[in-house]
Amino acid sequence: MVAMYSVGTESLIKQARDIGEVELQKFYSRITKQLTAREHSHDVIDSLQRLHLILAGCKEDLSALSSLLLRSLEGRAAESPSPTQTLGLTHCLPIVNTVITYSPDSLTEDHVIFLSKKLVEWLRYASLQQGMSSSGGFFASPRIRQPGTVAELDGCVCGDFFTVLCVSPSFSEDQWMNLYSFSLLRHWLITYHNGTDGNTSTDTEDRSEVDGSVVSMVSATSSSSRVLPPKERLREKSLEYCQRLVEQSDRKALKRADTELQKACLVEAVCILDSVCLGDPGFVYRAFPCVKALFGRLSSDLSYSRVLLPIAQFYLNHGETAAVDSECVWRCVWGVLPAECFNQPFLAHEMLTFIRANQLLLKTSVPLYSRYFPNLLKFLAWDSPSLVSDYLDVLPSLVTTGTALELLHSLLDLPCLTAALTLQLRYVSDCLIIMIQIFSLGDTIDRLSVLHDLLMEAADWPRVVQSAQSVPVLLHVYFNTITTVTHTHAHFCSHNHHPSLVVDQSRELLEFAGITANVHSKEELYTHVVWVLGEYLSVSSDPRCSVDLVTSCFEALEAVLFEVTSSGCPSPRVVTSLLSTLAKLASRSHDLIPRVSLFLSKLRSGAISWCHSEEDVVAIVTRGEELWSLLKLPSVALSVLTPPLVVTTPSWHGDTNTALPPRLRSLTSLTHTPLKHN
Repeated sequence: MVAMYSVGTESLIKQARDIGEVELQKFYSRITKQLTAREHSHDVIDSLQRLHLILAGCKEDLSALSSLLLRSLEGRAAESPSPTQTLGLTHCLPIVNTVITYSPDSLTEDHVIFLSKKLVEWLRYASLQQGMSSSGGFFASPRIRQPGTVAELDGCVCGDFFTVLCVSPSFSEDQWMNLYSFSLLRHWLITYHNGTDGNTSTDTEDRSEVDGSVVSMVSATSSSSRVLPPKERLREKSLEYCQRLVEQSDRKALKRADTELQKACLVEAVCILDSVCLGDPGFVYRAFPCVKALFGRLSSDLSYSRVLLPIAQFYLNHGETAAVDSECVWRCVWGVLPAECFNQPFLAHEMLTFIRANQLLLKTSVPLYSRYFPNLLKFLAWDSPSLVSDYLDVLPSLVTTGTALELLHSLLDLPCLTAALTLQLRYVSDCLIIMIQIFSLGDTIDRLSVLHDLLMEAADWPRVVQSAQSVPVLLHVYFNTITTVTHTHAHFCSHNHHPSLVVDQSRELLEFAGITANVHSKEELYTHVVWVLGEYLSVSSDPRCSVDLVTSCFEALEAVLFEVTSSGCPSPRVVTSLLSTLAKLASRSHDLIPRVSLFLSKLRSGAISWCHSEEDVVAIVTRGEELWSLLKLPSVALSVLTPPLVVTTPSWHGDTNTALPPRLRSLTSLTHTPLKHN
């Protein structure tokens, strides 16, 4: 085994990838004999470690190996393993984990059911007695003390079932399998337990009824009174295990290392609870009180910042199902963590991983998300070289109509933020007082020179220079995002405030709309520009709009429509927008009606080979029929497609020249005047 690690890891992985088929079969045969032997020597460990590397080299057909590994686990189930066999068992589960990473389909349904049962056994029913110590050697005393009970991290005797947070001078084989099972559990649930358990078979070995030596406080309210299918039973025991870990994490650990272990186990426990609830939403109502109480306990302790992100993920996935208010969680995650822990690289990486994985859900479900961009930018300001690539993905989700302008200023000021954060850590008290005076007390202008003097010192610091170098690429992404969201549409069409802009900028708009490539690369913006041209390029919007301008616009859009429908599969949304705009323009210049009617008649005849979706075909043909019918009556088409201002912005309720206001006033007087009785 020493020789195996005498070269670099990269070289070993390269050897694993280059292994030939014949050599691989010989290796499989050798490890098969080793695993099926009654005793496992240290050579088995060497072989399993080599196998792990070979699997990491993405070999595809692992079905035979999967069966072999599970048979090895099954064959040891009824035996009392020797220490060498224990070594083999504890190394088998990591190999199984690697197998399901690279080839999850190599496990059959029977394999999944079998290992789900074994995981229940290892997780929930490990012994509470300390393992036998192998120390002492040949001269050890013949009197062997009986092993005691494992302890909690605070030194108390364990009063519930064994978990990864129990301590002992040495562990038994089933306790080791408990630890390995916990490390495998989340991956297993995500891979094989997403969905309800369709297996109707029952597990006849419900050891919760057989093993009465320990009564679990956690499982007292569980469904152990009924026999569950294997997958559901594993979810049940996973829930109990994680609830037990949450309870154990509240104990005061005697060793600092154990405190860090508590934090790591809490992260994993909350992630497992999330996986259990994703697999079966029925568990949400049982898991949420535990997660909610955990957040209440940890939210004010920044040393547990890593645990807060999995809690936030749980709230994001299941908060709506449980009908709970999540605002306090987001105020902590977006407000407190970046402000106080911006200089923690591991937290920054996990925060950005969380945002990247949930961007769409955050934009739609968490209104507070984009408002906290000033805090989120602190991670970037502190460590821009490592994080700029992540922020290129995250930045578009922060751009909204409400944040766009302030976000632009924040990106331009990013080096200043870097300098301020650096100074804050170097001269905490003095810098903090000045920053509060400048930014919180409305003293910005008068004290701006003080701020500039402070920041001037940091202008050539490497961290500030690197931050400044990242700004151009961030601005590039920012402006690309601006052109693809609906800001342009909002500026042109919000309540018809400035329709004359279309005539003022007609040359630029027609140049953009006449480029066919924009249909595909900038579909969102292109659709809005086409709509704007059809809506406001008319005499009613601006008297300067001439027939020549309408004709130029029509011809440019007509050419694009013919090109996109003859050379590819255009977006139905773009096609219907072009058709509507061409019909509007033709209704304003009747000489153009025959040209657009010709294309519409082709649609009516079913000539839509460029559209492959039946639903899209129906939508396009329906729109074409409507426009064709309107254009047969030009005067009607003009009033419908370009309605007069009095129709689009009615004010009949305030117009004294119409009959409606007097009637309204008469009705009002009748309803407010008391009746007189004779």
